[in-house]
Amino acid sequence: MLFSRLKSSTATALIFTFFTSVLLVLFVVMINVYYFYTWNFDEKGEIADKTEQTAMRIMNTQDESGMTMMDKTNQFFNKIVEQWGVIEIYGSGTLSSPQWDKYKSNILWLYQSGSNWYMYYTFSFRDIGTIKLPYNVTEHINGQASLLGVSLFLTLFFLITIGLISLFFASYSLRPLSKIVRYIHSFRVDEPIADFPLSGPKNDEFMIVAKALSDAFRKIQSQTETLRQFSIDAAHEFKTPLMIIHSEIDCAIKSGDYQTGMDNIRSQIYFLDTMISTLLTIARLEKEEIKKEEVNISVLLEEITFETAYIFREKWLRVLKNIEKDIILESNQSMLQIILSNLLSNAFNYTNDGEIEITLDTHGFSVRDTGIGIVKENIDKIWDRLYRVNSSWSVQNGHGLGLFLVKTVVEKLGYSIRVESEAGKGSVFSVDFGTKNNE
Repeated sequence: MLFSRLKSSTATALIFTFFTSVLLVLFVVMINVYYFYTWNFDEKGEIADKTEQTAMRIMNTQDESGMTMMDKTNQFFNKIVEQWGVIEIYGSGTLSSPQWDKYKSNILWLYQSGSNWYMYYTFSFRDIGTIKLPYNVTEHINGQASLLGVSLFLTLFFLITIGLISLFFASYSLRPLSKIVRYIHSFRVDEPIADFPLSGPKNDEFMIVAKALSDAFRKIQSQTETLRQFSIDAAHEFKTPLMIIHSEIDCAIKSGDYQTGMDNIRSQIYFLDTMISTLLTIARLEKEEIKKEEVNISVLLEEITFETAYIFREKWLRVLKNIEKDIILESNQSMLQIILSNLLSNAFNYTNDGEIEITLDTHGFSVRDTGIGIVKENIDKIWDRLYRVNSSWSVQNGHGLGLFLVKTVVEKLGYSIRVESEAGKGSVFSVDFGTKNNE
């Protein structure tokens, strides 16, 4: 919640500083703990050696005064007690100095007496028992305090320094974002796209964002231009039949021949209805998820060819079929019907004489006609909405949406389509099922 209210550069710097501070604190703690246990271990060894030397000195005393071994042992015990210590004798009890219980140590076995610091040390001594002795460690404690103070000061200094440096570099590294924002704000759909104000290696994160933005802007412009052109073309396509309807009504009123006028009006209404239905189909297909199933495209193509045979007889067109039997596809039957029906309808609309050949194998299918063909410079345009090969061709021969619908469905199914054509010699439309369906 805290970082969400900060600028990205500030949040980045604070996060880096936080993790750095954790590492620094751990490092400081490790140094101080290491120093503490080092001198603590050394002092424990030193006091044990001194105790051993004291015992040796007492035990090796010449027996000139008639001291027995028991007297020497008691003298050693008294020496420990005089040093404010405690000795737990194996099987005989405990001797302790009155001062032992006077000072309570902390969890580190330290206690303070005046300005001095003492530490309790416990160690086993020979086969006599366990000895506990306080030892003056004031010098070490002062050194430890100095080390801790210096460590904390350096930690604070480095944290502030690292924080400022992190903030600077975070702000510097994110500076191109301001250029990206200005670049976005400068974008206009109806104006040329400006050059992006950044340069650098292609794998740089900001250059990747720059390229993605530029590509997105180009797509927006392209789609906007397509929509604008479509609006103009659609208005023109709708206006033409409406003008014909208006003209037929005027002629019918003037001549009194209502039957002819109604027939022509019905034809134009059918044309408009077909165009609107096709546009709605395209809009639905562009959003609809594909439900695939096993489809016998050989049977489907035979059925469609049989159902449309009568329209080919109207122009005395020969229909040649090279359909391989029982080809099964993992596809969508209704979408395949759209592709096949529109390609056959397109062949019929633009062929007045000759033949139409339909070929199907495991790789794909094709529809060849001997119609008017397409000039080379217009081949890429035939997939556009409302485009017709010949603008003088009667509107009854098509509304310019069939091939656009075909390409939309083909790409939706994951197939590919291509056309080979020559003006005056006809066209061949081929759909490739792709490698997945060829296996």
